Amino acid sequence: MGIRVSTFQCSLRPGPAAASCSAGPVSLRRSGGSMGVGCEGFAGGCGGWGGWVLAGLGSGSESGFFSMKRGGMFRWGILGVALAAMAWAADRPVNSLPGALRWMVVAHRGEHVRNHENTLESIEGAIRAGADLMEMDVRRSSDGQYLLMHDATVDRMTDGKGRVAEKTWAELSALKVADKARTNIASSHIPRLQEALEACRGRIQVYLDFKAGDPADVVRILKQVGMESKVWVYDSPGGAVRWRKALPGVRMILSPPAEALRDEEALRHFVSQYRPEVVDLAPSREFVDWCRDLGIRVWPDIQRPDERPSYWEKFLGLGVDGVQTDHPVELKAWLDSVKSK
Repeated sequence: MGIRVSTFQCSLRPGPAAASCSAGPVSLRRSGGSMGVGCEGFAGGCGGWGGWVLAGLGSGSESGFFSMKRGGMFRWGILGVALAAMAWAADRPVNSLPGALRWMVVAHRGEHVRNHENTLESIEGAIRAGADLMEMDVRRSSDGQYLLMHDATVDRMTDGKGRVAEKTWAELSALKVADKARTNIASSHIPRLQEALEACRGRIQVYLDFKAGDPADVVRILKQVGMESKVWVYDSPGGAVRWRKALPGVRMILSPPAEALRDEEALRHFVSQYRPEVVDLAPSREFVDWCRDLGIRVWPDIQRPDERPSYWEKFLGLGVDGVQTDHPVELKAWLDSVKSK
C-alpha cells in the first residue's frame, strides 16, 4: 500500500467514548506487508488504557481494521480506519499534516528577537509565545557558578571582555547584557542557572545546551530546583556517558555523526552505543523514518534569519517531531493557523 507516516497525537480513553483523541503520540511504521502502530505515552500519553499496542494493517487492505492489544486481549474497531486515513494523509506535503497537532517548539536561547538571548526576559518571552521548551546555554565561572551564556567569552553579549571560565561570578554578575549589534533592547543581567530554572519551573520544559562544566554539579542544581525530570540535555556523545552516570534516565539530545545521516546501519550503531532520546538533525525524510523505526524523536535546529512558513512547512513535510527556532512567536502563530484549517 506504500504508506509512510509521521508521528501524530492520539490518546485512548476507557468507556463509551473510547475513540476520542487528545495529546499523546502514536507512531505508525510500515515494514514489509504490514504496518505497526505504537503509543509512546509522551507527556502522559495514552493514560487510561495503560499503553495499548496496535498492529496488523495487512497489505491487502486499504482501510483495514487494526487489532488493539492490551495484555492478552484483542479488540477490533473503527479507530483503525481513522488511523489508517490519518496515516494516508500524513505522507502528503500539505499544511494540515497531523504532525502539526503536536509539534514541539524549542525556543533557541529563548525569545531573543525582542529580548537579549539567554536572559530571564528571553525566558519570559518564550513562555508567553507558548513554546514547549526553553533552550539555554550553560557555562561555569572560574569559582564554580553555573550561568547562561552561549559564547566562551562575554565580548559579544555584554559590556565587558574576557573568557567566562576566567571570571568569577561576582565579576560576571556585575556586567550588563547588551548585545552590541542590537542597541534597541534594554540591557539585562547574566542569570545564574538556578535563577533561570526557577523561572521555568512549572511553566516550560528546559533544553540544556551544556557548554562547559561537570554534569554532577548541574544535576545537584536541578534537584535543588526540582527540575531533574523536566530537562533535556544536549552534549557530545562522550558527554552523554557522563550525564547518564550523574543522572540515570536523563533525556539526551545528540548530533549523529555524518555517516549516520546517510547510512541506516551507522545510525543504528550510533543509537545502540549512545542511546539518545532525540537527534537534532533532519537531512532527509528517509533519515527521519530511520529514527522513527528506532524510537528516536527528531528536533532539528532550523534557526536562521529568514525563517518563514515555507521553511517550516518543509520540515513539517519531513515528518520531524519538532524544531528549534529563533522565532517561537511566529512559529506558534503559524502552527495555530495550520491546525485551524
